[in-house]
Amino acid sequence: MAVCPLRSLAKTVVGSSLLWAWGFLCYLSPVLFPSGGAVSASTGLEYGFFASQAAVVVFAVAVIAVSRRRALVLGRWAFFGAAALIALTTVALVAALRIGALGVVVCCGIVDGICVSLMGVAWGARYSLGSHTIRPLVVVSFLLAYLVYLVVAHMPQPWSAFIVLMLPIGSWALWANDAAARHELSSEVFPAGDDGASSMPGELTAGSWEAKVLPWRPIGVLVAAAFIGNLMASVIMGWAYDAVDSLFYGGVVVCACIATMSLVPLATDRNVLSVGSVYRITLTFTAVGLVAIMVFDGAGVPVGGALVQGSAFFLQVLVFLIITQSTQEQGLSPLLAFSVGQALISAVVFLGNVLGKQVYALFGSGGFVLDVVCGCGLLALFFMLVARASSTEGRPVGHDAAGRPFSVVAQGAKEQGAGSGDDAARAVGSVADASEALMQQRLDRFVETYGLTKREVEVLRYLVRGRSLPYIADVLFVTTGTVKTHTVHIYRKLEVNARQELLDLFEGKQ
Repeated sequence: MAVCPLRSLAKTVVGSSLLWAWGFLCYLSPVLFPSGGAVSASTGLEYGFFASQAAVVVFAVAVIAVSRRRALVLGRWAFFGAAALIALTTVALVAALRIGALGVVVCCGIVDGICVSLMGVAWGARYSLGSHTIRPLVVVSFLLAYLVYLVVAHMPQPWSAFIVLMLPIGSWALWANDAAARHELSSEVFPAGDDGASSMPGELTAGSWEAKVLPWRPIGVLVAAAFIGNLMASVIMGWAYDAVDSLFYGGVVVCACIATMSLVPLATDRNVLSVGSVYRITLTFTAVGLVAIMVFDGAGVPVGGALVQGSAFFLQVLVFLIITQSTQEQGLSPLLAFSVGQALISAVVFLGNVLGKQVYALFGSGGFVLDVVCGCGLLALFFMLVARASSTEGRPVGHDAAGRPFSVVAQGAKEQGAGSGDDAARAVGSVADASEALMQQRLDRFVETYGLTKREVEVLRYLVRGRSLPYIADVLFVTTGTVKTHTVHIYRKLEVNARQELLDLFEGKQ
């Protein structure tokens, strides 16, 4: 099985970027506004945006609640329905903004929040199914979405509104085409529906549903920084609300700059994408924006506000990237992981913007108030940088199955063999052979006791050695999603729920 065919990667990047671009264009640009009265239309659309963010949180809570009672199964038509509803709400938003129907705008926001969450999970699952080399493409997809935004936002109506209408349909079409092309390869490992071969594989629900294994500390730091960024952006927008459209536009330009800077190292090594370095770049942009506002007052708001707004946007990309990595390595269900990830992002966007408006309403729009808020933001971001630097994203790659650094293991072997020469080497080889023989005996017993398939035994061999899912996928030349599903099948047959339970059971079979 090919790990990441080029055509499939192209569909993934373009298809997901169309979905991201729709969100920017529909709620963060004036392309749907009627001619004249753009400020009032922007205010009405803001309520729809807040309703959509709240709906994302409710969707995640519902997924978690339902999954505790029964297994979730999603058919391919659920995603077509979601894309169709997004397109219909786009038309409804245009009409509602023209007649000032705020209730319709809010209802459209609720529908969009649920449907976009579902489509976001679908694309998140696709990114988590490949090996670790696919992760940088998450940033590429957002960069492409920013470029689409910058082009379409300046097109005349009705062409701009028509393109926004077609974006979710195009995103679904590319996802469905890619899923259908992979169906023959993945149908053997992903559970199918009652209609057998015609059903899409259940790649969204396959995997572990243990949310506790998510990297909560790194995510928490990014979420806290995103909250501060959204709060600052909300206060700044309240200070210069007439220029809100230019702030959004400038913010997307800043996002494109950060994405480009984060992708520069890939020119020399395509596997290098440090979330920590991108995080520091993002905070630097935020700090520069806040300082510009403090130094130049009103004159610095257009540029400084755009820097703060864009940085807040891009922190959400980093959360999505960490969720992708965690889903790959921990074998989580994409429906769980990305629902939770999107809910966290939406919650901080909602709370940050609402609290920022309250700050503006309570203390006014004076220059001193803005300076104090920006100063507090700088101080908070400094602590966020320190917290991110001290957080860990999991065990370093250079460790053996027991958690010891390879350098320590190598040093121990060197010390043991220093005075023994060939005898030490033969002794080490004998121990390795005996260990491998014992491993094979245990595996044979597991096959006989639990009815494991040949492929499941291969995966189990690496699981009990502490290898991560991407590592196993690279060794076996399959996707991480395939290894994830084999792991789920192994857990079910062995009636265990976690890696430690698997290790305890395996070590007890002597």
